[in-house]
Amino acid sequence: MNKSRKILFVVMALLMLPLSASAGGKSPWEVKLPFKSATIQYTISGMENGSEVVYIRDYGREVATYRTTKMDMMGMTMVNETVEIENPDWVYSFDLTDRTGTKRANQTKYMIEEYNKLSRADKKLIDKNGEEMGVSMAEGLGGSVQQNAKKILGYSCDRSGMMGTVVYTLHGSSIPLLMESNMMGVAMKVEATSVDEGKVDPSFFAFPKGIEPHYDPQSDAMAREMARQTIAGMKDPESIKKQGGMPMMQGQEQQMTPEEQEQMQEAMEMLKGMFGNQPQQ
Repeated sequence: MNKSRKILFVVMALLMLPLSASAGGKSPWEVKLPFKSATIQYTISGMENGSEVVYIRDYGREVATYRTTKMDMMGMTMVNETVEIENPDWVYSFDLTDRTGTKRANQTKYMIEEYNKLSRADKKLIDKNGEEMGVSMAEGLGGSVQQNAKKILGYSCDRSGMMGTVVYTLHGSSIPLLMESNMMGVAMKVEATSVDEGKVDPSFFAFPKGIEPHYDPQSDAMAREMARQTIAGMKDPESIKKQGGMPMMQGQEQQMTPEEQEQMQEAMEMLKGMFGNQPQQ
């Protein structure tokens, strides 16, 4: 994923909070999909061309994504084959071309833990602020959020759009059925072509043979701190202005190059101005 798209999808994750919070889950990060299991086929076109298959189990608690794309660059064809396996505790990413793998803590686990520590009143405040912050974020970036905007393959989808990207996700979830992006002249389209709600073979959730995922022990501490700061920021949106941006984004700077940090800072300036225009409660 290029640097601009990396920033975009961090922002988009925040944008989806109001949709998740209203979907009737135990927390904004615990949402059951409308099916217990499914296999979703996608086509990928634009800068990269190829396909993606997403396997879902246990109403979305487990997701395995297999992606194969080709990209022509300077007269050469680059092939990328990746597998990502996610469960409530961990996210495993494998590059089948380089034969490498990584293991990181599932950020959602720590978000849920921090949320569950709150009082009932604070949980209601988080839900309320999350909705207002998501709408404000979309409008501040010239975008919008619309629930149940259209049906794709028979499923009601929410629409989120900003920064040259439009994403349609299964209502109240983060599972996309259509994504179209045109950022800085780089176009990309990922479109679901079929959804099969049949049982998924467990083999798709097994690690690729011969690849052992590498784990960085510091990732857990970072993920926990990001979750803590994010919940604190959602409880008190004024702290976001004082700190200069969303805490969950600030934590990622430790793993970025100077160029990526500069681009992230530009995004922070947009967010800081946007939250500064929020009406006082």
